[in-house]
Amino acid sequence: MDSVLYVFLPCKKVYPTGITYLADFIHRRRPEVRQQILDLSLFPPDDRSRALRETVQSFRPDLVCFSWRDIQIFSPHEGDASLEQAFNFYYASNPLKRVVASVRGLRNLYRYYQDIRRNLSYPWLVHKEFPDVRLMIGGGAFTAFADQLIERLPDHTLGILGEGEDAILKVLNGEPLTDERFIVREHGRVTKGEKHTPALLDSLTVDLPYLTSIFPQYREYVGECVGVQTKRGCPYDCAFCLYPYIEGKRVRYRPPENVVHDLAQYYHQWGARRFWFTDAQFITGKDAYPQCTEILERIIREGLAIEWSGYVRTSLISADLAKLMVRSGVGDLEVAITAGSQKVLNSLHMGFKLEHLYDGCRYLQEAGFAGRVILNYSLNSPEETEETLLQSIESYKVVASILGEDRVFPLMFFLGVQPNTDLEQRLLSDGYLSAGYNPLSLTPWNIKKMLYNPAPLNKLIAKACLAAWNRKHGSRDPRPWSGSLSQSATQEHGHTYADQSLSKGLEANSGRDALLTLEELLRSRPSVRQRAS
Repeated sequence: MDSVLYVFLPCKKVYPTGITYLADFIHRRRPEVRQQILDLSLFPPDDRSRALRETVQSFRPDLVCFSWRDIQIFSPHEGDASLEQAFNFYYASNPLKRVVASVRGLRNLYRYYQDIRRNLSYPWLVHKEFPDVRLMIGGGAFTAFADQLIERLPDHTLGILGEGEDAILKVLNGEPLTDERFIVREHGRVTKGEKHTPALLDSLTVDLPYLTSIFPQYREYVGECVGVQTKRGCPYDCAFCLYPYIEGKRVRYRPPENVVHDLAQYYHQWGARRFWFTDAQFITGKDAYPQCTEILERIIREGLAIEWSGYVRTSLISADLAKLMVRSGVGDLEVAITAGSQKVLNSLHMGFKLEHLYDGCRYLQEAGFAGRVILNYSLNSPEETEETLLQSIESYKVVASILGEDRVFPLMFFLGVQPNTDLEQRLLSDGYLSAGYNPLSLTPWNIKKMLYNPAPLNKLIAKACLAAWNRKHGSRDPRPWSGSLSQSATQEHGHTYADQSLSKGLEANSGRDALLTLEELLRSRPSVRQRAS
């Protein structure tokens, strides 16, 4: 094989970081291989099949690799309209609101299933119209739901679980997929492979002039936030998270000079000024300090006036690292505090202490951090009680007292049950989920289970959230989001949010309203009043 077409399946507009690394990896090892990148997200839905057909006809690839990034109907957080509709349907006291929510919910379900059908249709299009082309598929969504999706793809489609550089190279070379994570269905029989030695990232980089030559749509991302990876793997065991399943628990680091070389290329050649580190966690632990420190020092030394963000464990931020973060241009931060109760955090295997998280916030404040912090709370997690809910409310107040209330935005997430996670296994063992359930099947009764908000606290939490959403007021911050979310200067007011649901939660700050309303409801309950007295 001597040609590859990479197809980024439709999702919200986000820079296809993974595909860029794949293409560069192949180019450095097989420079004679022709490659091209096609981002279907950039086409209107009715034009995508035509764009794929015409690209395959003109490029004539031997191998087409599809990347499937997202499958989700719920984010699930309080800025998301589908979550609000679900809560109105299940918990609203007003029957009219339930009826309206049911109609809107049906529309969301139709869109959810339609998106899956459409994404499945693209491999089928290539299979039917170009039968000699070999098909591969990977990406985060495919890895998560591979067991379900492989049954709906053409026979012999090779599914890659997790990272795919070595697997694609072996396919191009005609080599067996020994020691690779894959899944394939042939004549009704599904076969899987396991990868025992994850790939090292010593030479992973991007040759931007070459990438520009094989990615005709690159101009759509000039001026947008660009994703850059500094490491792969996550050593933590967070019960609800898929990162360890997708990337493995062993952390592998890219050399800092390669990371900053990528940043500098985008900076000087594309004019990029905003970057998102796509790692599971930018600071994975104390072992990551040398790499993180050198990356930030090199950004400063090379005079790159950028704004960057990523998933950062504030519990691991030291005083010195906070200073480097601020000097190198850290922007707004999204922090998965999850709960303000150490008991709940331990139950979810989160791997950090709340006091250390507060310390990290103090170090940032002392270093002159001027951005915003989004605190993601997953209310009603396992082990949640009235007391732990009050502790979560108190944790928000602590962070707000450190950084300033106008710069702290709590968002009410709820745990979404995902396959291949500890939470899923726990819920199967407890009988909350039935063995053999289909995680892609969304019915009203399934949604209520998959959007984890169980009794006895479910109605209380729903009441607080609905009250906040209905009021739609709170502190407003006019500054544009500057972290991971894409902006476009052509939009109204000069900016927009790629994730409009997150924008909604930030603009109204209804998360703060929900927490304070929940506090009022809790303190009015006899059980809480008795403990207080």
